Amino acid sequence: MASKVLVVDDEPDVESLFRQFFRSQIKKGELTFAFAENGSAALDKLKLEPDIDVVFTDINMPVMDGLTFLEKKKENNHLQKTVVISAYGDMQNIRTAMNRGAFDFITKPITFEDLQLTLVKSIEEMVLLKKGIEAQKNLIQSQHEKEIALIEKAEAQQQALQSLQEKEKLILFQNELLESQVTERTKEVLYQKELLEIKNKEILDSIHYANSLQKAILPPENELRTLFPQSFIFFKPKDIISGDFYWFNYKADKIIVVAADCTGHGVAGALMSVLGTSLLNQIVNEKGITVPDQILKQLNNSVINSLNKSEADAHAGMDVAVCSIDLKNKQLEFAGAKRPLWIIRKGELLQFAGDKFSIGSQYWDNESFTHHSISILTDDSIYLFSDGFVDQFGGENGKKIMTSNFKELLISIQNNNMREQGILLNEYFEIWKGNNEQVDDVMVIGIKV
Repeated sequence: MASKVLVVDDEPDVESLFRQFFRSQIKKGELTFAFAENGSAALDKLKLEPDIDVVFTDINMPVMDGLTFLEKKKENNHLQKTVVISAYGDMQNIRTAMNRGAFDFITKPITFEDLQLTLVKSIEEMVLLKKGIEAQKNLIQSQHEKEIALIEKAEAQQQALQSLQEKEKLILFQNELLESQVTERTKEVLYQKELLEIKNKEILDSIHYANSLQKAILPPENELRTLFPQSFIFFKPKDIISGDFYWFNYKADKIIVVAADCTGHGVAGALMSVLGTSLLNQIVNEKGITVPDQILKQLNNSVINSLNKSEADAHAGMDVAVCSIDLKNKQLEFAGAKRPLWIIRKGELLQFAGDKFSIGSQYWDNESFTHHSISILTDDSIYLFSDGFVDQFGGENGKKIMTSNFKELLISIQNNNMREQGILLNEYFEIWKGNNEQVDDVMVIGIKV
């Protein structure tokens, strides 16, 4: 027969956690679970299902907390074994819970091993308790013979008194044992916390060092201003290190400018950005390729070969916009992999879309990317960007900035020089974001020719 377990917790993911941990026992019919969001709902469950064996309860809950639930459960003579779930630092509440009848406790974050051992122990204790109750019922039934009723009543009272005395001794012993267990577990948890803090510091130190390396790999912004005095780079990683990166170089009388958005952000995105930067150096500087669609074709093949990609990991890659600018002949060449080029000319925004596949995609079946050749005029403003700016949530209604608002913003700041435009974009982004979390890496490159 399956053992029945009631879990009392207001956190929405607790039910899926327990079902995941004990999916094998549930499937075999060894365990069944019921769930309640607070102590009041749990008491109702116990009234309707008195055959529940074990109760796991959190302490901090709305409507009725775990400590009040234990007190009410005791008043209503519910016999189920109760295990308290709480944070390791909440020992005062755990002691109170034990004094109110809790059988055991486990600490957060919950581990399967601790949960499994505690549940097995609780079920075994409940089986023993049920056997004792059944034995007591059988004994009472045999004591109804009239001629020995008074004698047996006296014996039963004596036994009850002895049982109470023994129970008091047992409770005292259990309290002492639990206090010892609490002390030992507290020491263990504090030790584990100390280890985690050391590991976290080591990881953060490594990430900060990776940030220094990434900054060293990215070309300095002042070098872009050497090539284009009127230019800016608005670069704002979501985490310490970024999956967005920019790259530019002067080759064969052409200035190559690249804006790339790698899959993911943080460590995964940063590793892709290092690979992208290295491959661009090979393609442009070593192989001398300066035509944007050919750069993208070479980059696509190199990423696939470098990662030994298959359909199973086809999601790893980058969205890239590449410009080749010939200032002498006033000519701009462009190709994009899911990233566009915008040019604002005399208040009008011209859009040039990239192809609809990322670099590194296994589903790209064309031999080349679309090539755009554009004549540029003096005072044209050129913009390359990742999708982080337009995807940011915020504003009065908690919505995304959206592409339409980004277009209007760029058109509205055309009377400002490029360095001022970069500052205004940053101010707009921060005001829009407000107290919301930044959702992605952000990069916008602006150039006026």
